[in-house]
Amino acid sequence: MVNIESGPSGANSDSPDAASLPSAPMPPALFVSEPGGVRATELTRGPWAHQVMHGGAICGLLGWAVEREQRRAGIDQVCSRLTVEILSGMPMATYEVTATTVKAGKRTALVDAEVRAAPPEIPVPGRSNRGRLVARATSQWLTPTIPAVEPGSDGQSLPPIPDERADPGANPDIDYPRPGFNADAVDFRFVGGSTEEPGPGRTWLRLDHPLVAGEETSPLARVATLADLGAAVGWDFSPSGGAYINTDVTLQLLRVPAGEWFYFDAATVVAPRGLAGTHTAISDRHGLLGWVLQSQVEAPAEIGFPGGMNAARQTHMP
Repeated sequence: MVNIESGPSGANSDSPDAASLPSAPMPPALFVSEPGGVRATELTRGPWAHQVMHGGAICGLLGWAVEREQRRAGIDQVCSRLTVEILSGMPMATYEVTATTVKAGKRTALVDAEVRAAPPEIPVPGRSNRGRLVARATSQWLTPTIPAVEPGSDGQSLPPIPDERADPGANPDIDYPRPGFNADAVDFRFVGGSTEEPGPGRTWLRLDHPLVAGEETSPLARVATLADLGAAVGWDFSPSGGAYINTDVTLQLLRVPAGEWFYFDAATVVAPRGLAGTHTAISDRHGLLGWVLQSQVEAPAEIGFPGGMNAARQTHMP
């Protein structure tokens, strides 16, 4: 098991489009390593509550954790599945992140990770003084049966990346935090739909800042950080007109991701009794990469995009 606090230095090659970002200074990354763990910056903020992290940032952090453990354990395999469960809202703070190798077989390996809130400053006798568990992940790694080759096109026809970058923060009906995850950490180039209107959506997107300051963001960490956005691209209303919120993300990969741009084709399927599921097909420039599945439950009435859910409902609901 490894307790993850810091990592090797290095720069992320991704660079933001400065012309479309706010004038306020950007944090160096979504997370900064500190002696006590990993600290979330303002780039992790989501639209549900401005001091609470977006699920994408949490998925990226856990993907980063399992990959570091995989490397530490000498597991030379391909991540085929990453499942993240978010157990509670996570405010911007410093968190303890740990990862453990559960199995290291010749054909399959399993690596788990968890995120805990900071432990209590004053230990309580007779109680566990570990911080509260707030998110966890399981991952599966498989051994390819064919030697590694350069990825080629699978023949799938994908639309070109649009020139215009979306600016969710400019929408007057939704109060996005700035800096924040949707508006500043991710570069959206929509082909159909948007994050502000319900229904299926299609977009190219990339992570626009390093995940952890001083480290190069790996292809797996990039796509893990973006995976939760399937629900934002393909969201829909519940039959009662409420909003859905997801508490898990399962990313299934067919191969190692290539490049920094990914294409999301997302839609939400509504089921009875306030439940739903979002399915997202993910591609990169070489073709189909995998899928994201997200379980959806109708959010409590007090949860919603600040200033925006009622406006969106009035616009799109009959």
